[in-house]
Amino acid sequence: MAVSIFSRHYGLATVEEDDPATGTSKVSLAQRLLPAPETFPDALLHTVVGGETLDQLAARYYGREDIWWRIADANPGRFPLDWRPGEQLSVPPIRVATRTPRR
Repeated sequence: MAVSIFSRHYGLATVEEDDPATGTSKVSLAQRLLPAPETFPDALLHTVVGGETLDQLAARYYGREDIWWRIADANPGRFPLDWRPGEQLSVPPIRVATRTPRR
């Protein structure tokens, strides 16, 4: 299945592995390697309040809740649901959150 150019997985390498059941068929697996997080001087520093979630923050800052993963990628090493009130996270600027990956 082709990956949309708007997908965060677009352009990623695939790995072919032997099918464990038959030992001969090849199975393509999408592999996502996270690059080092980019830092932006114009990123916002948001202090989490109450039960805020990354999709709520994406809707607030970008007007689109479906790109919550851009905030997650800017704050690696944390499960997206583990943010607690009072903790601070980086919110990348809108120009970064809505860019389309290049091939």
